[in-house]
Amino acid sequence: MSIDYEKWNKEFGGAEAVQAVKEAKENEFKELPNGTYDCKLEKLELGESSKGKPMVKAMFRILRGEYKKQCLFYNGVMAANKPEYNGFMIHRVLEFLRSLQILDESEIDFDGDFADFNDLLLDIAEESEGITFEIDKSQDGEYSKIEIIDVYE
Repeated sequence: MSIDYEKWNKEFGGAEAVQAVKEAKENEFKELPNGTYDCKLEKLELGESSKGKPMVKAMFRILRGEYKKQCLFYNGVMAANKPEYNGFMIHRVLEFLRSLQILDESEIDFDGDFADFNDLLLDIAEESEGITFEIDKSQDGEYSKIEIIDVYE
């Protein structure tokens, strides 16, 4: 089997490829260090984990400083490998949502219906417009952990 290098050169190589590599090196992603960041909530949705379990996904955009425009993520899986732990998993997600301080704590609950829960997430996302979150980012083993420290307009 022979490889057609000329075809690759025309399609993927040349001066454009050299320039793209140079730009990628200059714009290399900087790992976000542990610390406190002022952010806005850009996305809050109910999705699916890589194992097919319901998961709340939140994306926060950093508003100032050296890491402005980079993102912090929260992923809260709502189902455990053992069903007896599902309640705890859902409780942790609810605690995160309450920490956003967007709705009254009594409004943030899970009634067993994921369609209703999705509506709750949409309400929180809509109400978060114009609100800034002070977020502490830390490393927990191989995973990043975020915690809401303060909420202000």
